[in-house]
Amino acid sequence: MNKIAIIGSGGLGREVLGIIQSINRKEKTWDFIGFYDDNPSSEVVNGFPVLGKIAELNDINEEIYVVIGVGNPNVREILFKKINNQNILFPSLIHPSVEIYSNESVTIGNGVVIAANAVLTVNINISDFVYINAMSLLAHDTEIGKFSMIMPTVSISAGGKIGERVYIGNGTKIDFPIEIEDGTVVPAGSVLTKEK
Repeated sequence: MNKIAIIGSGGLGREVLGIIQSINRKEKTWDFIGFYDDNPSSEVVNGFPVLGKIAELNDINEEIYVVIGVGNPNVREILFKKINNQNILFPSLIHPSVEIYSNESVTIGNGVVIAANAVLTVNINISDFVYINAMSLLAHDTEIGKFSMIMPTVSISAGGKIGERVYIGNGTKIDFPIEIEDGTVVPAGSVLTKEK
């Protein structure tokens, strides 16, 4: 099994651990070694150690996989840029319950995490380090830029274009091929549409 660690031991980091554990229940894939966190609330989180500060990943001299488990899109990018060690690899994690209609037409970048019961239809492009939370729906021709966060039960209709470092809050409905600019925060429960 491949060694894997999570950057961030807060709520999202613990949810990423849950996804790793779900993957392992289906097929033993990952050897989870612990968290890296600059401000941990404890030395042990959910039974696993906080191994050190994030910068210490640059001193590792063996190949390990690392997932960014922090929810703020801007911080996600900053944390990624702190890592300059070629031994650190960024896998994409997909919960076993995720439904992807067409592996041939759905592109998923490095470091992407897709949580339980998300649905991705066809002709979708998900850039690096995007997080798609539980029960979200991405319809055909959706594009999501780097480091963006899609929170639970978000629905993006056909042709939505989401920029980089965008945060889309819980339950948001995007009901038109709308473009969302880089760095936008969409409040939970928003309905984005256009008049015909």
